[in-house]
Formats: sequence, C-alpha cells, structure tokens
Amino acid sequence: MNIRECPLPGIGVKYQFDTKSGNKLVIIVHEDGRRELFSVDPNDNEELTLIAELEDDECVTLSGLIGGWS
Repeated sequence: MNIRECPLPGIGVKYQFDTKSGNKLVIIVHEDGRRELFSVDPNDNEELTLIAELEDDECVTLSGLIGGWS
C-alpha cells in the first residue's frame, strides 16, 4: 500500500491511500490532535466526503476493531 503524505501548513498533515478494492481514503491529522477521515469520490479526486471526525480514544478503538483486536 502506497501512503502519500502532504503537509498542510497551519492545519496538520494529510495522508492519502488507495485500497486494493479501489477506494481512496484521506486522513487529516490536525495540529491539535483531531483526525478527520474522508472518502474520495471515484469520479472526482477533488471531492471529499467526511466520514468521521475522531478524537484520540476513538482512533484507538477504531484501529483495534479494524486490526482484529478483541
């Protein structure tokens, strides 16, 4: 998986990656620690849809669920 990282001055860092199934996801990690998860429109790479805004504890829970922790 190729993860692209792009600094967003004054905001934080944007990470973008494509899944094997063809979905495109963006995560923005804000300087204050917030994280936003977006999906990218398959027909318009500039069009993002916010999926969730997550705090630290929510990120830990989500990563555990996705990673198969029980």
